Formats: sequence, structure tokens, C-alpha cells
Amino acid sequence: MKIEKDVSLAQFSTLRVGGAADFFARVRNIDELKDVLKFVEEKKLHFFIFGGGSNLLFSDAGFRGVVIKNEIQNVDFTKNIVRVGSGALLAALVMESARRSLAGLESFAGIPGTVGGAVVGNANAIGEKVSRVKLLSMDGEEITVVCGDLEFSYRDSNLRGKILVEAEFELEKTHQDLTEQVAHLAREKATKHPFDGTAGSWFKNTADNKAWELIEKAGCRGLKVGGAQVSEKHANFFQNSGEATAADFLTLEKIVVEKVQENFGVRLEQEVVVVCER
Repeated sequence: MKIEKDVSLAQFSTLRVGGAADFFARVRNIDELKDVLKFVEEKKLHFFIFGGGSNLLFSDAGFRGVVIKNEIQNVDFTKNIVRVGSGALLAALVMESARRSLAGLESFAGIPGTVGGAVVGNANAIGEKVSRVKLLSMDGEEITVVCGDLEFSYRDSNLRGKILVEAEFELEKTHQDLTEQVAHLAREKATKHPFDGTAGSWFKNTADNKAWELIEKAGCRGLKVGGAQVSEKHANFFQNSGEATAADFLTLEKIVVEKVQENFGVRLEQEVVVVCER
């Protein structure tokens, strides 16, 4: 396990923006993660863990501490139970489950990012499918939490701020061929959502409205600040149309929030995680 210095974060972000991290490490298993956390404790540093690099915005100033890229991708199928590392790609898990005729995850086809990010953020209510998770404490203790102690809400969970290393899903064995269904759903999402240079949905939906509808009706579709732009394809996606900075995205967000509030009296809530300098 190698800890690097002064590593640009833009290369790991789907938005392609971000300054340098003082320290950067990739972890491929729990033991490597434990080693990095020991380094964090010894040096008394801030740290941030991420997976696929979607749904987040790294600051232009970078990160004063340790940024850890989670690549824990172990996958174990036992009958209808699958245990999967939090750094595994969600799309890969969905397709492999479909190949094994295990139903329950098809609706998550086409969602970018890792299993860990999806579970912590309860993407598309994925928490309903989780039977248990494994967490890691700062002192290296592995803790299993069962579904009865997990709390999921819209785009959130009580796992926020904890170190998730593994999730377990209880699926249903079927005789159907699910692969074409999964492929079809992924293609359908690709026609509606831009993926190049985006972080996914920028804002959460409100109780009564879709965020993209409010943004569009406020006249913000295509709005641009520097290299950051509200997507022409889907108004709740911001895109890097060229040489965008994190500051461009934050300024664009501020303008969109103000325009929606002026027009509808609704204040949009950010879904993208902003990783500040610390």
C-alpha cells in the first residue's frame, strides 16, 4: 500500500475538477484501509474516502489531509445472498446479479458510482434492498450492522460519516433472463441523462416538485458560468463543457438556487457532496 503526495484530484472526479491532495492512497482491501487509517491517526490528519468519483465536487484548493480512493471490490455470491465491497461499481454488481438470475437490483441499472456511495446516499431507495453492512472504526474494528439498525431516508442514511466497507443484499432467485432487462434500462437512462463531465443529479427533488422541472421553468437550462453549464439534456445535471473549475460550478449553483427561489419560493437542496480544502 502506497501513500502518494500532491496528487491532482481532478483525474478521479467525473466532473474533472479539483486541486491536489496533500496525501493520496488507493485501498484494495480492508487491511490496506486499516493501514491508511493508522497513518491518519498518527499524523492527526483530516481524511476523505470516495469511490467512483461521481456525486462529488473537489475544491480547486485541493485537500489538506489524506484522500483515500476505495477500491475494495470483493464480490461473493452464496445462493441468493451477495456480499460486495463498497468500492465495487454498482453497474457491475447489477449486471452480474442479472447474469445469475438473481432479481432485486434491476432498477439500479445505469446508475454510475460505487455500491458504497449508493448505499450511504440511498440512491433510488437502494437501502430497501440492504440486509446488513460492515463498517470499520478508526481503531480498526470491523462492525456488522443489520437492517433493523439501518435508517434510510430520501437520498440519505445513518451511514453518513461512517466508514462502510461491505454491503449485503438478499436477492430472489428467478428463472427469468434478466440481462436484457438490465441492459435496456441502462440504455434508457443513457438517452435521458448526460454522463460525460457530470456528477449526476446536482439537487435533491423537493417534496412536491422535481428539481429539473423547477430549474427548467426558471429558465436555467443551458445556463453557463465559465466552463460549467446546466445540461441541455437534463436540467438537474451540471456539466463541465471545457475548462471548468470548482468555483464555476459553485457560482452556477448559487445562480440556479436564487432563480428557482425567486420564481417559486422553493430553495433547492444540494445533493452533490462538496469536498472542501479543510
